[in-house]
Amino acid sequence: MGKEQKKKEKSVNLWAALKSNCYMLRISFQACPGRVTGAFAVRLVQHLNGVFSSVIFWEVLLGYVERDASFWEVVPFLLLSIVFYLGVFFGFSYFDYLTDAVGNQKLYEKLHVRMFQKAADCELECFENPEFYNKYMKAATQIKGRAFRVLGNMSGLFVSLMALGYLCYKTIRIDPYAILFAIFPMISTYIIGKKINMLKYELYQMNIYADRKKEYVKRSVYQQDYAKELRLTNGFWLLMNYFQEAVGAVIQNTKKYGLKVGLLSCFSESLNQVFVTAGSILYASIRLLYFKDLQISEYIVLINTISYISGILVADADCVSKMQDNHLYIQNIREFFDYKPKISQSQPGKAVDRENLLLEMEHVSFSYFGQEKEVLKDINLSISKNEKVVLVGENGAGKTTLVKLLMRLYDPGAGRLVLNGTDVREYAVREYRELFGTVFQDFRIFSLTVAENVLMRRMEEADRETVEMALKNSGVYDKVMTLPKGIETMLTREFDADGAVLSGGESQKIAIARVFAKDCGIAILDEPSSALDPIAEYQMYESMLKACENKAVVFISHRLSSAVLADKIYMLEHGRIIESGSHKELMQKNGKYAEMFRFQAQNYVGEEGA
Repeated sequence: MGKEQKKKEKSVNLWAALKSNCYMLRISFQACPGRVTGAFAVRLVQHLNGVFSSVIFWEVLLGYVERDASFWEVVPFLLLSIVFYLGVFFGFSYFDYLTDAVGNQKLYEKLHVRMFQKAADCELECFENPEFYNKYMKAATQIKGRAFRVLGNMSGLFVSLMALGYLCYKTIRIDPYAILFAIFPMISTYIIGKKINMLKYELYQMNIYADRKKEYVKRSVYQQDYAKELRLTNGFWLLMNYFQEAVGAVIQNTKKYGLKVGLLSCFSESLNQVFVTAGSILYASIRLLYFKDLQISEYIVLINTISYISGILVADADCVSKMQDNHLYIQNIREFFDYKPKISQSQPGKAVDRENLLLEMEHVSFSYFGQEKEVLKDINLSISKNEKVVLVGENGAGKTTLVKLLMRLYDPGAGRLVLNGTDVREYAVREYRELFGTVFQDFRIFSLTVAENVLMRRMEEADRETVEMALKNSGVYDKVMTLPKGIETMLTREFDADGAVLSGGESQKIAIARVFAKDCGIAILDEPSSALDPIAEYQMYESMLKACENKAVVFISHRLSSAVLADKIYMLEHGRIIESGSHKELMQKNGKYAEMFRFQAQNYVGEEGA
């Protein structure tokens, strides 16, 4: 209740709401100046058209009638009016069908690129923080629609104030008391509109969890990753139950709030229409017919100006109400954009010296966000140029977390990571990460061409040889050459019906090829052979060591056969390094590593015997 109360208090702060909306307007202008300028220009023309049609045209035309002017005296004015209306019509058509449509796409593109760049710049920990991730998802789902709402709302509000000034001047000259008929609807609309917006926001908040559940089910049912499990188990119907429950919750919430919103809206509209239309006509008619102190032209202009002023004031009150409504959502967007990453890819720093490469962990400990238990405890290790290192240990020992710290996807909670004698936090983050070529166990193949999946960028003709050599080293070149377009074949069928769908082992080899294709100083492979058969695994390790003669290599593997090829082995258990040394040294030590190695070797022998 405390949080909801704070949100309500924010909603009535007009100055905070104005600043939030101006912030959204500013980043929209930075993204697409033409679209924002065009919106204000259109609003200006709209009000010019409205003022001319409801006030100026009738004032001038009836002025001719009252002066008993001839028809030919009126013709030039009528012709100019027609030209004005045609200009307005064609101007609107051009904006709606060309400028508006193109500008919307440009604004959509620029805002989302900015959001993607910000998301990519945030450290990995952000995406494991539910509060931050919720904020990110809210911002991502709201930014496009909210930008257009703010643009339409603020342009309408600012331009209408200019029209309002002229109309009030005209009305006061005829009858200053008539302004009251226009002001009352604004007050009622603002008060009722504020209540309606708070009800809508409460509905939005109540539906967030259910909407996320619906989106999760949609993604799970559509994605290939879950296809087999959904068809071989009752998982599909389980998800359907969750989906139906989520939809039911949304319907129930909507019913609860929808009736209140509908009744308030109906009451506000009815009150405004009766008071403005009937009241202003009655008042002006009394002056015209009973007191006889109005001319016909003043009578028409007074009714029209009151109606127009009322419309503007009601619209502006609604704009202010929407401005407060926008403020509640813009806070998520602004907080996301204003977030200062702890590890920013754009962070400047020292250049990395690859010639004398020595990467060390000194008494490093680490725990994930929101967890008190340390995943790594007092880790000390070193990786030097051209050295081949293997990290071994049971699942959950901390091996993958350790390499994430090596690449500075996280910073240690205690201790430090040192490159060539310098704390890695002093290096430029992007350049430091370029030092690594990495394949994680949970690698991803993108809906891109084979070459783009290997290079992870657009391929130039000069890159062809690099891609082909990387594919040969990873052992998947022959398979790729059987595809319709070779290395330019699209992978997955997400966007191409003729795209290639590779097996798990083939996909893993594509991911491994990324390391061969990258000019990196340290190659890191997290369970690189998990989807490979023993022969392919052996060939992959041979190719990797041959191709990485001038690079440091860090393997994470549960198959200890790879450890035999390493210069140094680190054995992890419960987040600690319990043994380190070469294969020969650890076997002579006859500790945990030796025990695991003999156990696995016995299994392999058993399999061969079978």
